[in-house]
Amino acid sequence: MIFKVLTLFPEMIRSVMETGIIGRALKEGAFGLETYNIRDYADNTRAQVDDYPYGGGAGQVIQAEPVFRAYKDAVKEDAVKEDTVKRRVIYLSPQGRRFNQRMAKEFSKGDELVFLCGHYEGVDERVLEEIVTDYVSAGDYILTGGELPALTVIDAVARLLPGVLGNDESPEIETFYRDLLEYPQYSRPEIWHDKKVPAVLLSGNHKEIEAWRLERSIERTIAARPDLYDKYLARTALAERMKGARVQNIPASEALLFNDTDVLFEGNDLYLIFDHDAGVFYIGVYKKKTEHICPEEADCVRRLIIDFRSKTDKCYVLNVSGLFEDLITDELAMIVFTEKNPLSTTRVRGYGEFGENLRNKIVEAFGQGRTYYGFLDPSQTRKIDDAVLMGLYASMVYVIDFS
Repeated sequence: MIFKVLTLFPEMIRSVMETGIIGRALKEGAFGLETYNIRDYADNTRAQVDDYPYGGGAGQVIQAEPVFRAYKDAVKEDAVKEDTVKRRVIYLSPQGRRFNQRMAKEFSKGDELVFLCGHYEGVDERVLEEIVTDYVSAGDYILTGGELPALTVIDAVARLLPGVLGNDESPEIETFYRDLLEYPQYSRPEIWHDKKVPAVLLSGNHKEIEAWRLERSIERTIAARPDLYDKYLARTALAERMKGARVQNIPASEALLFNDTDVLFEGNDLYLIFDHDAGVFYIGVYKKKTEHICPEEADCVRRLIIDFRSKTDKCYVLNVSGLFEDLITDELAMIVFTEKNPLSTTRVRGYGEFGENLRNKIVEAFGQGRTYYGFLDPSQTRKIDDAVLMGLYASMVYVIDFS
C-alpha cells in the first residue's frame, strides 16, 4: 500500500506520518508515503494556485490545472500497470461519506490511496469530477484544510496493514469489536493515587478476565453509545438463533459475531447475511429439510443476492436448502467445521498429514474462541470422507460469479 497526498502543506503530512508507531512502520517499509505540493505545479512565478470564484462570493478557490498536474505526476509511474493498480482518489469534504471503520477496511484492500486536501472555499469542481473516486468526511464540522482529515484516514487504514502494529490481532480486538466499546485498561503500579487495579485482572484466570472485560465493555457502550449496544444485542440474539437451529449455521453465526457483516434479511424461515471481510454470502434456514419454507422469503433472498451484484465481483453462497439452484453457476468446495471439542491426537493419527494439519488448525481456531471451517475441493473425496470420520461436519458450498 502506498499513500499519495496532494496538498499545499506537505510538511504537515510528513511531520505527523514520520513519528510514533506509524513513523516506525513507514521507515521499515510496511507502507509507502509520497507528498506532492500543489504549488509546485502552478503556471506562474508566484506559485499561486487559487483565484476568485466565478459568480462572486467570499474567499478563493483552488484552480483545477495545478491539482490535475500534481495528480498526473503522482500516478505517472503507474501508467504501464494502470489496469492492475487498485487506486482510490479521495477528496476530504464535509459533503462526503462519513468515515468509519468499515471504510478503513475497504480502503486497506487497495494498492494506492491518493488524497486531495482542499483549502480556502474548496477546489474547482471540474477537476474533482475528473479524478476523484471517493468523497470522504471526517465529521459534521468544518476545518481550515483537508490535511487533518487525510491524516486521520491514513492512520486508520495504515494500522490495518500487515507489519504496522507488530501484532496481527491488535487492529481488531479494540473499540468497535463486536459492536462494543473497548473495556478499561490498566498497567503498573497496582495501586496509584489509592486506586487499585481490579483484582480479577491480577488473578490469572483468563475466563474470568474475559467475562469482566465483556461486562465493562457493555457498561461503557450502554452509557456512551446506546445505538451500538442495540446493534450488539440484535447480532447476539440472531447468532444464538442461528446456532440453535442447525449445525450448518455455525459459520454464519460466528461471522456475524466476529467479522464485519450486514444482516440483509431475517425472516421466520430464512436469513441472509453478507460477510464483508471474506466476501461471502451466508444463506441459512431455521427449519428442518422436511419442513415447508415460505416461498416469499426465498424469493426475497434471491432478489437481494441479485441486487448485490453491483457491490462485489465474486462471492460465495453457503447453500443449505437447495432453494437457490437457479443462482448457482459452479460447485466450489466442501466447507468443513466442527463443534467446540478439539480432536485428540490419537484420533487424528490414522489420517496422516491431512488429519494432523486439520487438527492443528482446529485447535488454533478454538484458542481464538472460534469454530474452524475451511474449504476442500469436491474432487478430494478421500479427505472429505476422512474429515467426516474425524467428527467434522461437511456441507456443499457454491460460487456465484458476478464478474
